[in-house]
Amino acid sequence: MSDASLPLVSALQRLGSAIDLLDAAAARRLMADRNDVSRSTELELMRGDRAKLAELLDQALSRGRALEAVQHDITGRIDTAIDLVKGALDQAPANEG
Repeated sequence: MSDASLPLVSALQRLGSAIDLLDAAAARRLMADRNDVSRSTELELMRGDRAKLAELLDQALSRGRALEAVQHDITGRIDTAIDLVKGALDQAPANEG
């Protein structure tokens, strides 16, 4: 190599290094973009899951309220039946054995 070609070799090495750095930066950017898309997709899925869970919770709460109403009704009917049986037993003649 002659002394005249040293600046050219040095410039080519710097260019090669700059291209390597650019490639690495592009790869990092591509990975970051993929992660952003992945995070966005995951966030949308989580929002969808949250909406479904909220709907299921509303349904469960509604069903719970309906069951409480049925329980209250049944409790009232049982109390009425107990009172009727007690009244009937109080009015029945005693058996003498």
